[in-house]
Amino acid sequence: MAPQNLGYNSSKNPYLLQQVNSAGPEKLISLLYDIGSKSCRAKDRQKAAKVLVELIASLNFEYKEIAIGFFDLYRYAMDEVNKGAFENALNVFEELNDVWKSTVMKNTSIGN
Repeated sequence: MAPQNLGYNSSKNPYLLQQVNSAGPEKLISLLYDIGSKSCRAKDRQKAAKVLVELIASLNFEYKEIAIGFFDLYRYAMDEVNKGAFENALNVFEELNDVWKSTVMKNTSIGN
């Protein structure tokens, strides 16, 4: 994931670029959830959709059952973003981020 893909100009925010470049995959997912939440709060349809596209692209369908569950959530959020129902998509991003941080991030000892 590159910040430029999500509409961020790395020359204006070198900290973000450093954060993305040094993050592992677990942290990148958390960053995407954060950006998705901020995009929904700002009612930025384009950026929220880009985040969801990145999240869908990150799915590993070798673990079919889990990947399909996430895909369905991301697709629902995308449908809500496209309808302008940002509050519903925001709820998806926030809930997933809370669970992600309390399980995956904690278990990888990366922290928040």
